[in-house]
Amino acid sequence: MREARFWSLVDDARAGREVDIEALRTALRGLTDADLEGFDKVLQRKVRKLDNRAVRKALMGNPEVFDGEGWSDDGFEYLRVGIVALGETAYRSVLRDPSELAAGPWKEREELSYAAQEVLEERYGAPEGHPRGPLRWHAAVRSEKYPVVPPVQVEKGFPVETFSWLQIDVQDSGEVPQRIYEYPGGEFVAYPHHERLSDYFDCAAHEAQEALRAYIDFRRLPRLSLSMLVTVGESDSPPQWQLMPDFTHEEVSPGIATGLARERVGTLSASEVTALARAVVVDSLGVYFEDHPAEQRQVFELGRRLR
Repeated sequence: MREARFWSLVDDARAGREVDIEALRTALRGLTDADLEGFDKVLQRKVRKLDNRAVRKALMGNPEVFDGEGWSDDGFEYLRVGIVALGETAYRSVLRDPSELAAGPWKEREELSYAAQEVLEERYGAPEGHPRGPLRWHAAVRSEKYPVVPPVQVEKGFPVETFSWLQIDVQDSGEVPQRIYEYPGGEFVAYPHHERLSDYFDCAAHEAQEALRAYIDFRRLPRLSLSMLVTVGESDSPPQWQLMPDFTHEEVSPGIATGLARERVGTLSASEVTALARAVVVDSLGVYFEDHPAEQRQVFELGRRLR
């Protein structure tokens, strides 16, 4: 769904700072299933874009919104939904200057999150065992590790020489998390980036990706992608397979998760953090290429060269 259509639907259901959810549902009933999913995706994207420190800080300084007791993750999300519910002008104004949230009433609009889902449930019934929630409950789950597939047709100009297939995220579990994804088997939360370590791990991932490029035929695997999550928290944990959401929040697929103890990480010099990042990336790739001896040999050699 195009953003202009999304904002038109929201604006048509709004009178001032109030949203008539039933009027919105009536409009949504006239949409196709695909457009309903599109509406929900645009809404979730707008809500995620408001998830930043400046917005949170401004709302916490607003005595009409924040009572000093803190929010649940849901509460903060529904406040951001409320900002979207005010329409495109208000939304863009807040993005430009979040400090305007420090004054005046800003209300939660939880019901807007469920509007598209409710229309789909009217049509097809609620999935058994699924709590009512955004369309992200209906995620596809992929189970492949390193895929071995027959040659595929690659579109002309596909950048096989520069294709990035390794994505790494270093998070600090000591910060307030955001619940970003739900699926029938559970949920995922994301913590803010660990600013001190992120650059080191990005560099290590880039080194590994470029070193292994000669051994991976991207013309055969143009959709190859691996997500790596490194969480800095209470203790170390070795690389292991874990379901993770992809960057479009439409699928759940296997990735590799590693834990690092904050106490130990805090004592390392820059050169030691570089060595640690390389070791974690190499060990994770060893798990990734499990059962693929040729690739594992190259990972082993990469680890030997980087030590």
